[in-house]
Amino acid sequence: MSIMRKIVLGYVILIFIPVIAFGYRYYTQIYSNLTQQFVESRQKILEQAYANLQTDFARIQSVHRVLQYNPYLTDYLDGVYESDADSVYALTRYILPLYTQSLFANPEIESLVIYKMKDRVLPITNLFRDESMLEARIEETVSSLKAGQGIWLRADPSVSDPDLIYYQYIYNTQITERIGLLEIRVRNSLIRNFYVAAGVEANWRAFLLSEQGEPLTNEAAGLDEKTLSLLQSEERSYFINRKTIINQLKLEPLGVRAIVTGQVDDVFRSVKKKETVLVTMIVLLLLALSIAYYVLASTVTKRILRLARHMRILNDDNLRQLTIKSGKFEKDEIGFLITTYNSMVRRMDELINNVHRAELRNKEAAYQVLQAQIKPHFLYNTLETIRMVAEANNDKEVADISFWFGKLMRYSLSSEREETVLAKEIEMVSFYMKIHKMRLQSRLTYEINVDLDAERLACPRFLLQPLLENGIVHGASAVLRPVHIRLQATESAREVTIDISDNGNGIPPEKLIELRERLSKQDEHRKSEEPAGVGLRNVNERVKAFFGGQSRLEVFSEPGKGTCLRIIITKRAVADVEDINRGRRAFDSERIG
Repeated sequence: MSIMRKIVLGYVILIFIPVIAFGYRYYTQIYSNLTQQFVESRQKILEQAYANLQTDFARIQSVHRVLQYNPYLTDYLDGVYESDADSVYALTRYILPLYTQSLFANPEIESLVIYKMKDRVLPITNLFRDESMLEARIEETVSSLKAGQGIWLRADPSVSDPDLIYYQYIYNTQITERIGLLEIRVRNSLIRNFYVAAGVEANWRAFLLSEQGEPLTNEAAGLDEKTLSLLQSEERSYFINRKTIINQLKLEPLGVRAIVTGQVDDVFRSVKKKETVLVTMIVLLLLALSIAYYVLASTVTKRILRLARHMRILNDDNLRQLTIKSGKFEKDEIGFLITTYNSMVRRMDELINNVHRAELRNKEAAYQVLQAQIKPHFLYNTLETIRMVAEANNDKEVADISFWFGKLMRYSLSSEREETVLAKEIEMVSFYMKIHKMRLQSRLTYEINVDLDAERLACPRFLLQPLLENGIVHGASAVLRPVHIRLQATESAREVTIDISDNGNGIPPEKLIELRERLSKQDEHRKSEEPAGVGLRNVNERVKAFFGGQSRLEVFSEPGKGTCLRIIITKRAVADVEDINRGRRAFDSERIG
């Protein structure tokens, strides 16, 4: 059977028939998945709207803190002012502007009222009312509130978008005695905005239920018994009852559950109307594409077969090019493919010789991509926010670890250069060690001794961190006893030595010999599948490439006593010609300033 017939037969059997046979089933699965994804997206929208509502609650509740920590208001409610003139002056000069500012900053607030609890407080305006004017049920509800605790109530429990009332006691300056009860009345626009943000529009409806699933509003009475039963028994946040989509979320400040319902048919009504037309168009398009596919295949099959036969006989001893007959198809895509193929044959020897060089370039390019830096301001700002919040809460450990981690992230991502100075590298590894010290506590101790001018010694970035990580992973994390890691940098007339040692379990002699051989031979392909030693080998290669000369990484270890990783940097007055051609940097005795 010719390739043309195979193409046509394969197209009919493998594509056309399966598309027609299983198209409807696939469509129904897609329809179900889309419905599920839509319900999940509606739940995420509801959760985001609730997050915004919580933010509004917190903003309105902050009015209490403003009033509580205003000394003029607390003195006024505590009856400190002896004369009416002093009370009037404090009210007009300090208290009324505070009320006005709170109302201006929170447009949802309808009114602010403080119920005074002391008789000697001068009731000048309607802003201050006597405690006796408070409803008995409200007084009973708020009587158990503690200092710093407030409560939200619904003004009309029978509607889905009620006005809200917030109550919280105001205490004297020493927080030892209640001197007033703050009442904040909030318009129902707050709840309505929550519904709008949750996507309650058109045929979508919203209800309020108790935490046990009992209807609380008149609108909720319209739910069918099946849906109410599922709401009372289902613990999921969303589900589909036949053709009804149900999303629910607990509004903890109000002690209720918000229910949003809609019909599946309303969501996909337009799709249903066009379903028949869409299926017909797909079938017609499939037939048209089949005919076009047959015509196109017949024009290209012969030349593809010739190219395939030529490729089968191509080998190292036969690099003959494929001849192209002149004609109207000479410059089409297949003709271009054959021309390119001939060019490939001509250059095959050259490509084979250059493959190793291309691999090295690809590796260097990949390294450059990994080193490319962006400026993730959002990450930095988030870490700084965590640190500030931790400091505000007197959580020094969280603040410190956020600061250290932020410094490491900035050092890792912000720099556009591949080199730094040793002082900066040591500063970064000190943050790295502090983070691990916070994690391992008494199991890890460390010290850093630098006996040279580290500000003037240039080095690659992240030169020391892999070695310290090696000491933590194979030293501190591998034993239960405390482990001490020591970083010592010294300088002599001919070289700079950096030692990173630990008193862990050490390296077995056979593995130590193998590791030293791999570092000395620089064989990138030998045992490349083994992760052990990859980090040390990379550090060794970077030291040699950056500093040149006899600079290297050495490993010393004794089983049961620990391991020492030593970086030796040789000093040279000038770089020789060979090193310059290789792009290595000269490291003179004066070092880089």
